[in-house]
Amino acid sequence: MKNRLFLVFMTLLLSVSMTVFAGGRGEEVDMNTVTLGYNPFLADSFTDAPPPIDVIREVLAERYPEITLEYHTMAQDLLDSLVIWMTSQDTTVDIFGMDTPWVTQFGNAGWAVPLNDRMPDLDTRIETAGLETFAFEGDWLAVPFWGSVTGLYYRTDLLAEYGFSTPQSVTEMVEIIETIRADRPELAGLLWPGERGESLNMFYATLLYAFGGQYTDANGNYLFESEASVRAVQFMRDTIVNEWSPRAVQNWERLESRQRFVSGDAIFSWDNHDIIVFLDDPEQSQVAGNWDLIPFPAEPEGQSVAITGGFAFAMNPFSPKLETATRVMEVISSREVQRGFALAWGPVQQYIGLYDDPVVQEYNPNSEKLGPLVEVALNRPPSRNYGELSAIMQEELNAAITGTRSVEAALANMQRRASALR
Repeated sequence: MKNRLFLVFMTLLLSVSMTVFAGGRGEEVDMNTVTLGYNPFLADSFTDAPPPIDVIREVLAERYPEITLEYHTMAQDLLDSLVIWMTSQDTTVDIFGMDTPWVTQFGNAGWAVPLNDRMPDLDTRIETAGLETFAFEGDWLAVPFWGSVTGLYYRTDLLAEYGFSTPQSVTEMVEIIETIRADRPELAGLLWPGERGESLNMFYATLLYAFGGQYTDANGNYLFESEASVRAVQFMRDTIVNEWSPRAVQNWERLESRQRFVSGDAIFSWDNHDIIVFLDDPEQSQVAGNWDLIPFPAEPEGQSVAITGGFAFAMNPFSPKLETATRVMEVISSREVQRGFALAWGPVQQYIGLYDDPVVQEYNPNSEKLGPLVEVALNRPPSRNYGELSAIMQEELNAAITGTRSVEAALANMQRRASALR
């Protein structure tokens, strides 16, 4: 009888050991099914190459046929959902997309699994700069899969026609704009997106450095009211008041801004790197063969920078399936998957040697222009609560450029509200 009870007990124990219950809710979890959460773009391709989610599943099936990958489609703004889930230790997703500005927040809160011990050879595949972008206090928190850098696009034909070389400062850029527009007033001088959005924060960051500013002092205190910050935002306002930029930029998203440059209606345009792949296609671009790209110029006391962005995949520390999820992360960091992103989405990927691939080069024309931008790339301001900081900056910067508040008043608000988050 005792032996029989012992066998029954061991059978029950074995059964329990083979089943994990999620979040204390009594829901049975398949340990070989990993859920990846990201916005709908993962199922999209902007070329004739397969979408990235298909490539990930294909490589996963080859390497780990026992693992099933579920794709949990999230809203384009992932941060709000992730903060709620992590705060409640939710296990809806095992792997999730992380944006570059969230690293401090997620690292400080312990909301991403460090990869150093789980994937110790990651730095033999992924560029150090890419890993460090998503590192917190020495821990690699995520595997990059797509990145971005901003720069200044300009019309080579117009500058040559009027006898100008590439501008080396903001002042020189304004001189070029005023000279050409005196003869060609139908052309916009400088295009940029001023709507309340993340691109506005990135343009502010570009100008902040161009005028010699920094986000914070040595103690981590924000410097939004510094002289350089005031000059940066005043320049944004001046581009509208002085008609160097169309008044409509204060309401433009990035798409509306870039369409004007692609149509041949502007001299300069601050934008992301991703339009380089079609600017020389005469079927899509009116400036084919007549453009180039440089880091945004800076005043003598400033620093010419490119503002970086991009996403990586991280693992949910509350997932009961971290071992299986690690295998999926190994697949995501593979050459095949990183190549898939490069073919479907375009640059920038951080896989070592990826751009030596002739097919990758074919799908990413003009990618050689990105080197000077990547060398001076900097991130957006650090914060333990970037979602709220970003919203504050967007509101106050847009108020300044539209004239709703004076530049000084808007930046005073931005300083006070941002400091309260720390």
